[in-house]
Amino acid sequence: MSKKTQKPETEVKEKAKEVTEVTEEAKSEAIEDPVEGKEEAPEPLMYVGPTVIGLGIQNRVYSEIPDGALELIKETPALRNLFIPIAEYPTANTMLRNSKGNIYSAFKMALKIKNVGNKS
Repeated sequence: MSKKTQKPETEVKEKAKEVTEVTEEAKSEAIEDPVEGKEEAPEPLMYVGPTVIGLGIQNRVYSEIPDGALELIKETPALRNLFIPIAEYPTANTMLRNSKGNIYSAFKMALKIKNVGNKS
């Protein structure tokens, strides 16, 4: 009777080993990137500065930084701090309310640009 029970136990162990091998193979294949050569979409960015023509509209979400803004950022790199991931908005809002931090400094720079544009 023990021979009968040994045979099924051996078969069960072999089947379990096969399943484990197939599972491991599937895991290793799943780790590979299914779409090679494609870039991920950039993270949406929120503009937290004042509304300035050519720079951005306050609290608007952009899929990428507008071309006009990129030109201004080349001249004044700190303006890049006004384009933030949406998840960072609470921190940016705190900086603006407390009038402290890099986002507040960039906000003031954007206001200067806006005011120069309004005077002409």
